[in-house]
Amino acid sequence: MKTNRLLAVYSPLFAIAAGWALVRLAGFDAPLFLGWLPGAIGIAIGGVYLLVAAETPGLGPAGRRFWRHLAIASLLIAPSTGPFTEASLGGRRSGPLLYAAVGLLAVALLLVLWALLRLPTRVRGRGDWLRLGLDAFTVLVCSATFLWHFVVRPIADAPLPEVLGLLVLCLLCLLAVLAVVKLILAGTAAVDGAALRALALVVLIGSVGSALVPVLPSPRLAGLSDLVTMCEALMVAVAGILQARRAGRAQAVTVDRRRPYSVLPYLAVAAVNLLLVAVAVNGTGSLPVLVGAVVATGAVVARQLLAFRDNDGLLRSLREHQRLLHEQATHDALTGLPNRALFNERLEHATAAILVDLDDFKAVNDTLGHPVGDGLLIEVGRRLRAAVRPSDLVARLGGDEFAVLVLDADTVDDPADAELDAVAERILAELAPPVHTHGHVLTVTASVGVAARDGDDGAQDLLRHADIAMYAAKRRGKGTHARYTPDLSGLLMTPQSRLADLRRAIAEARPPFTLEVGRAALVSPGFAAELGALLAEAGLRPEGLTLALPAAQLAGDGAVGRAMGELRSAGFGLALDQTGTGTVRMDLLSALPFTALIVDPAFLGIEGTRSVAFTEAVAAFVREAGIDYRVRSEGSLLESAL
Repeated sequence: MKTNRLLAVYSPLFAIAAGWALVRLAGFDAPLFLGWLPGAIGIAIGGVYLLVAAETPGLGPAGRRFWRHLAIASLLIAPSTGPFTEASLGGRRSGPLLYAAVGLLAVALLLVLWALLRLPTRVRGRGDWLRLGLDAFTVLVCSATFLWHFVVRPIADAPLPEVLGLLVLCLLCLLAVLAVVKLILAGTAAVDGAALRALALVVLIGSVGSALVPVLPSPRLAGLSDLVTMCEALMVAVAGILQARRAGRAQAVTVDRRRPYSVLPYLAVAAVNLLLVAVAVNGTGSLPVLVGAVVATGAVVARQLLAFRDNDGLLRSLREHQRLLHEQATHDALTGLPNRALFNERLEHATAAILVDLDDFKAVNDTLGHPVGDGLLIEVGRRLRAAVRPSDLVARLGGDEFAVLVLDADTVDDPADAELDAVAERILAELAPPVHTHGHVLTVTASVGVAARDGDDGAQDLLRHADIAMYAAKRRGKGTHARYTPDLSGLLMTPQSRLADLRRAIAEARPPFTLEVGRAALVSPGFAAELGALLAEAGLRPEGLTLALPAAQLAGDGAVGRAMGELRSAGFGLALDQTGTGTVRMDLLSALPFTALIVDPAFLGIEGTRSVAFTEAVAAFVREAGIDYRVRSEGSLLESAL
């Protein structure tokens, strides 16, 4: 039904009611039915609109039942308006007709109350019901105060039979107000919200009409009551139209934009306090109004205290949520260790840094699967925490790379002492036992780089030094650690800076001398030509330079072999550096054109018949092959790192 049709139906009824009110205001006696008939017809038509609303497509069973009950109630209320209009004009105060009207109105109100109470609400929690109860109680007390002052008090001295019906209706009205307030405060998805607010306006208009009856004793003003009835009838029809329009809306999930609080209880308390001021000024019947105002205000205060408690709980929940978010943002989801973000934050206050990189971890993921790799990482994180003090920070930087930050100065009295080396050794010892995960037994080795803050070193300097030391450990072999010293700084340099350092080292050296070269520099394009050009620039020949190549970085690929062949062809010496291990790679000695072998002192101290025999066999092999045999002593071979 469209709005213009609504106006076409109700405009003549309003015109008749307004005309009758004007006739009464002018002092003329007009037939009584002309006063109550427009309202009765309007309410009956409103019931028809409610029946149409009950057939709204997409409306659930609860909504259909609700509108049908209200439609029946409207049809019951319509005929009862006549006797009440007559009574309000000073006509019959009692009698079968008036009693029948009271009965119909009571049944209608009970039906409305039943329909309202059966509507499902959005409120679910116990705390929600408590807050709703306090708000509804506040509005109910204020409504009862107004009904007593404007409806019951003026007829308090009348005989009980004449008052009883009105008291019953007042009680039913209060119950209806309670039900409407519950739905307004709690909300419901069964009916349209705008239609529900239109029904609440019907209750408000009815309350105003009831209050006008005793304060308008003159028959000339009685027509105002009929105009109020017409307004009620119009809002009933509007509620039906608003519900029917819901059928044209897109059936999509809507966002609940209701405020998390309602101003209705506060407006009710403000109204009853204004009433208290008015009756205090007039000096009439102030005690019941005072009681109502005090009780309503107390309910609002209790509701506010409950809100304070809820807000405190929300703040605690928010702080806990923030803590969890910070935990997720600063900790690794797999191992539970601090991540790179927290590591960088604490790095500013660290006195030392230790980087731990697992050896051959990619092979575990590729051959055994990521679940096995994840189990290995979790166990490594647990062992690292066990290897250091609780005050030290153990972090996972990503992949198979871990780190330890020493966060207080008490651990390292002197950066040159052996305490940090002892920490690195404990880490390697903790990682040494096999790891059992997902039915597999894995052996874990790691390269550990150690660096202590020195002088004016910044946080990034400390991290870079630990990274350099870790790569130095990788060059020495698996399962080793290295402490940062300035002579390692060339390991992570760019090709340009490495070339500049090489030029400086050649300028300062006197042949014959040895330079340690990593695999990256070895296989870089044009390395042999650049090195030869630098030597020619310094007036030196390639025969005076030996390049020491760490065995751990010499993978058996063609790039290494080609680069070494090019260097030997140019006349450079090549040394296999086995520093940091107690072994010698015989396969590399036989496959690649080495001119020297550098062994660790530990290689010569290996006990056992077979080990001694192997050592002697290595020495015999290098003599037969014309390979120079050297034993590494700290600082004796490395003039510069490349």
